[in-house]
Amino acid sequence: MTTKTPRPLCFADASGGALAVLGAAVARALGYTDAVAATSGDASPLPAEVPAVLAEIGLETPSVLKLDDALANPHAVVWLADGAAPVADARVLPCKLMPADAGELERMSTARIVRDRIERMLEVEQAAS
Repeated sequence: MTTKTPRPLCFADASGGALAVLGAAVARALGYTDAVAATSGDASPLPAEVPAVLAEIGLETPSVLKLDDALANPHAVVWLADGAAPVADARVLPCKLMPADAGELERMSTARIVRDRIERMLEVEQAAS
């Protein structure tokens, strides 16, 4: 009898990679060591709150791939955005970060909430398997 190995996780967004970075970093910390971050558009410089909320819990910021490049190898895609995912069979976790013109407190707290929602989603999946 063979055991089916799950596909690595690919956290993807359409916002330059910031949400995907949060997803991949949290997933790696929870044992999904091959998790990647990808964006369907062009990668953008990360808003300061993203590496800051990762550093708060001792996580490093992963690099961002183009979604098409990441999908050259089979991945289970988690779409971190509002709306339909551009990949069939992707799981969707609607979320977004605050715009750059929002206050620092609001940007930091929203990034923490997104980070924690991703963590809860992964923990629930781990408990169910």
